[in-house]
Amino acid sequence: MNITLVGAGAIGTLWAIKLTQQQHNVQLWTRDSTAEITVHFSELNSPTITTDYIFSCNDSHDLTTSEVVIITVKAFQVTAALTPLLPYLTPDCIVVIMHNGIGSQQQVQQLLPHNPIIYATTSQAAFKPTQTTIQHTGLGQTSLGAINDYAQSLSHIATLFDVALAPTQWQANIYQPLWQKLAINCAINPLTAIHQCCNGDLTQACYQSQLDSICLEVALIMTAEGFVTTQQQLRHQVDNVIKATANNYSSMNRDIFHHRLTEIDYINGYLVQQAQRHNIDTPINYQLWQAIKHMESLDHA
Repeated sequence: MNITLVGAGAIGTLWAIKLTQQQHNVQLWTRDSTAEITVHFSELNSPTITTDYIFSCNDSHDLTTSEVVIITVKAFQVTAALTPLLPYLTPDCIVVIMHNGIGSQQQVQQLLPHNPIIYATTSQAAFKPTQTTIQHTGLGQTSLGAINDYAQSLSHIATLFDVALAPTQWQANIYQPLWQKLAINCAINPLTAIHQCCNGDLTQACYQSQLDSICLEVALIMTAEGFVTTQQQLRHQVDNVIKATANNYSSMNRDIFHHRLTEIDYINGYLVQQAQRHNIDTPINYQLWQAIKHMESLDHA
């Protein structure tokens, strides 16, 4: 297939390479006017062996012939990333949105009233130490699902992703895995960002009470939203991710480290906003939301 990938960060570049390995025609769409980029890639089990991939970039003709456009920018960047593409997208071009958190869906549907829109969440892990170097650092589940009627019959897109990078599954209700991922992000991301620690450090005794409280609050809101779960179930999932990614740094940790804006408004911030709709108090998530907002303000006053 002809594919354009927008947002060549760690996860976006990983998917671009994996889809290219399956002989799809993938171009990158970047923030500058670069016409071509070479990426040095290390597979998960061969970190010292690199393979070069050459991608064409920012070709509007390639965009008009793209059958799938994959957006892997941060949640707050989705609208700005999509808007310049609109004149070039055909109505049947499938748009896949993949970011942490929840909250961009309404904006995307307003921008693309006639296109099939799929949302995705992934636990695949990648590290991009330089602009041209990418390492696959962890396997994880990817889920895709439709958020409008035009995309309801497109489960074969999940197969395309699964062949490129398993395991990938189509979800009848994509909001279920989006909320599950939100719960994990609410627990791991702000704590590792505030304390500038790797994920595995959250096994220390000093974090256990906070993790319990975060999971309790998220469970209350998920249940109110119609996704019944318990504190214990969420805590078990969080602990599994902490152990599986013990040596990794969360994306929010890296954003704070590099003085970038984070997706906190679409993670703990989104949770707090939904809690207010249900008149449920979420003091721990509110505190984490505000702590990250304060850290951002020091760099982006």
